Amino acid sequence: MPAKPKTLSVSKRRARAKKRAYRPTIGYVLFENPNIVVIATTRTKNPKTGDMVQIWILPRDVDPMRAVQTGEDDIVCFDCKHRGDKSAGRKRTCYVQVAKAPRGIWRAYNRGRYEYLAADGYQSVFGGKKIRFGAYGEPVLIPIAIVRALSAVSAGRTGYTHQWMRAEYQVYRPYVMASVDSPAEYALAKSFGWRTFRARTADQALSAAEIICPASDEAGYRTTCAQCRLCDGARENDARKDIAIIVHGAAAKSFVSVDALIASVPSAEVKLEGAVRDAYIARRFGADALVSIGGMR
Repeated sequence: MPAKPKTLSVSKRRARAKKRAYRPTIGYVLFENPNIVVIATTRTKNPKTGDMVQIWILPRDVDPMRAVQTGEDDIVCFDCKHRGDKSAGRKRTCYVQVAKAPRGIWRAYNRGRYEYLAADGYQSVFGGKKIRFGAYGEPVLIPIAIVRALSAVSAGRTGYTHQWMRAEYQVYRPYVMASVDSPAEYALAKSFGWRTFRARTADQALSAAEIICPASDEAGYRTTCAQCRLCDGARENDARKDIAIIVHGAAAKSFVSVDALIASVPSAEVKLEGAVRDAYIARRFGADALVSIGGMR
């Protein structure tokens, strides 16, 4: 195993950032704690998203690529099924190429490349821009006060979370989409009040309430995320369609719909109610999840 890369203390990072303040800034540190750092970058080459501020949630003191290799990426990805599981022989299916942008941004952060930006500076830096919450990492790790403040000054946003079932993250419903991977998860997320973004295989049909992602390959790249902005969470009495996309990226061939993982829930394809719903929750997130979810039924 390679030696753990040297990381700088918070004080040294800030000192370097101050020394480089005269240089054009392409990113800002929005939040950090002992485990994670939240960084906003203002330039992107991503043709699908278009011109959007990209917000990254990264391990603070661990190289993101090393974190993937050792399993420490749970710091920023929780129990997301797309992390893969070597012990179970399940390949990683996340479309993010961590060795590229996430690792480069983490290294720049450790060189003190990014300035620290407080909330009173959001308007001048992000005002009128579109924001993508979670270019890598779980957007629910961004404090909700920051999400609200950025949303208030922005011209639109997108974002996706796999933690939509957790009671403590329901507050993010107005700002991000529930990321789901099967009709079963879709039905469950809808019952909690989320709008959804579903990854599907080419042979899976759309539901009546879904449309193909307009910025996807199968839609002919009719637009970009920056122009579309349908993936901005759920409004009150929201009648807008949910979004679906055929799984893409380098790991697409390893993708297995979560339906295969919950075969013991026979009616999951139709509707989740009562004991069936509880069985699904317990199987997917453990019995303890039933306690926190129970108050939302």
